[in-house]
Amino acid sequence: MKDSHKRILRRIKVAATVIVLAGVVIHLFMVYEAAKSIEIVDKKIIGIYPKYLKPDEYEVKFSLALKNPKRTEIEIDYISYEVYIEDEFVGKGEKPRFIIQHGMKNYTFLLSFNILNLTTPTKNLLLNGDVNIIIKGEVIIPAKFLGLFTWRYIKLPYEIKEKAEIIS
Repeated sequence: MKDSHKRILRRIKVAATVIVLAGVVIHLFMVYEAAKSIEIVDKKIIGIYPKYLKPDEYEVKFSLALKNPKRTEIEIDYISYEVYIEDEFVGKGEKPRFIIQHGMKNYTFLLSFNILNLTTPTKNLLLNGDVNIIIKGEVIIPAKFLGLFTWRYIKLPYEIKEKAEIIS
């Protein structure tokens, strides 16, 4: 009788272990699929603005529209960006840790830079009107297990290339 009880207990332990492991695998798959589902549905450069009372300082303003088609909220580790004017690097930045709810949301970014740091040809183009702007970056989405630790990162790269004019 004792051997049969031990066998039953062993089978119950094995069954419980299999159920827990299956639950973990299913949870990891669901988290990964939800994180992979984030999309950049729109990206645009809004403009270049001189900073008020700072004649040598300018701001580049751009936006990204992110869509979360899943019903679960997704954590974004960060969105990074590098800004180039006429192929000349002017600066970089990032928006750290935030949550995207179900649906679509626009995010606006600003990067300040000093035109005195630009080469003379780029500075002249900027002061005289339209310039080519390139913004490159990544949306980094962590796939977390039970919200405790990240087991994988999903990188969503983007690039915006537009001609923009200075908005006074």
